[in-house]
Amino acid sequence: MGRAIAEAFAAEGARLALTATDTAHLRATASACAAVGATPLLYGLELADPDEPARVGVEAVAELGGLDVLVNNAGLLGERGALADSRPDVFDRVVAVTVGGTLRLVQAVLPAMGHGSAIVNVTSGAAGRPGWGAYGVSRLALNGMTSMLRDELADRGIRVVAVNPGPARTAMRAAAYPKEDPATVPHPAALVEPFVAIAAGADPGAGVVEASQWRG
Repeated sequence: MGRAIAEAFAAEGARLALTATDTAHLRATASACAAVGATPLLYGLELADPDEPARVGVEAVAELGGLDVLVNNAGLLGERGALADSRPDVFDRVVAVTVGGTLRLVQAVLPAMGHGSAIVNVTSGAAGRPGWGAYGVSRLALNGMTSMLRDELADRGIRVVAVNPGPARTAMRAAAYPKEDPATVPHPAALVEPFVAIAAGADPGAGVVEASQWRG
């Protein structure tokens, strides 16, 4: 999903700073963006590290010379199952990446964001859903964070929105639904319209929106 969003932004002429834990994914995404004329800045980032989000956020803002849009797409599936059966180490890491790391990155870049800028969080329909363990909790917390930041930053003219892409042909989806035929769900590239529209200035008027219901 992150790669599809990056490619769509690149096609619109955006200057990009991309982060990922897996540097091979970064290089592949950079190559795809280069095909439409973009040369993104690349940063290896472990969101669960208490110090890395702030370091990378500050460095990226300095190299870009500012920041108009932040897209938070990172997350871990962990283990599906009852929340009461979640292993503490798995639970802690999933929440550390999706909630703690995301917040620290937001905190690092906020000083550089001005009126009209946007923070877009990628959420999921599994937020708060029974049987999704730490992942369901982390996405529910992300939705709450989105709503709180949206209200708190409204006076600064910063839009904060969570977008649920819905079913998408991703590695995480395949891990969550191993028996599903990937061809039966949309490719991420078909789901990027709301991200591009929000980056361009659209405000859906709500903290959490469904890509399937987007009417841009």
